[in-house]
Amino acid sequence: MTFYEQELRKLFADGMVIGSPKFTGRACLGTLGKDLRVRVQFVTSGYADHYDAISVTVLNRTDGVVDKLRLRLKDILGIKQVPGNPNFRNGVSPHIWEDGGKAEWYAFRPTAADYSAMRQAVSEYLDVFRDRVTERRQDGPKLVYICAPLRGEVEKNIAFAREKAREVFAEGNVPVCPHLLFPPIADTGNPAQDQAAREMGLRLVEFCQQVNVYGPVWTEGMWAEINHAERLGIPVLTDQKELGKPPHRRTKQGKER
Repeated sequence: MTFYEQELRKLFADGMVIGSPKFTGRACLGTLGKDLRVRVQFVTSGYADHYDAISVTVLNRTDGVVDKLRLRLKDILGIKQVPGNPNFRNGVSPHIWEDGGKAEWYAFRPTAADYSAMRQAVSEYLDVFRDRVTERRQDGPKLVYICAPLRGEVEKNIAFAREKAREVFAEGNVPVCPHLLFPPIADTGNPAQDQAAREMGLRLVEFCQQVNVYGPVWTEGMWAEINHAERLGIPVLTDQKELGKPPHRRTKQGKER
């Protein structure tokens, strides 16, 4: 396995961003739905052996390239600090460096948050082209995503989300409540499991016809779900007369009921 395949597998092997991923050479290839395919690979921006960007290409199975985007790692991750290294007092622009046929991250190693940011950047671009089951007109109960705080007073917050799910059920709709699904199997104290649960929650949002936001304070995870729903055109409703208070300043807002 090459270093590039190893890094691409860390980003896309679970099939959540790219369907049915296959890894060959320096590229990851997979599906977006119907006749659309995608190819993702690390590329250079002009400096030989200096892989500082992710190239994402959307292709039609029969007609070729539909669209192409180059995401610079510096734009996604910013300048990375290298503590204790006097050669990089001002940090380093993130890139993979290839020297003598050996490739590795130059002067720093991506954290779980860095990998998540790269995944999210690719996912947000591909969402424009992705087929969504929820776009289909349907009669009967709606799938309603329960967006509520979890961290902090976890048990209290789970009980709160359960009560809101009961309300949605009583209205004749189908509650999709991540608070009742992930805590028994994903440890919030384990960064990798916690991040995986958050990303799986975003996938659940994609299959819902509505997102209901509860509580006066909207956490960072809730804002990620709200913004993801809005990008996909899914209605976002809140039980607040005013917008929930974010943990820090945001430019996007949830829609008021």
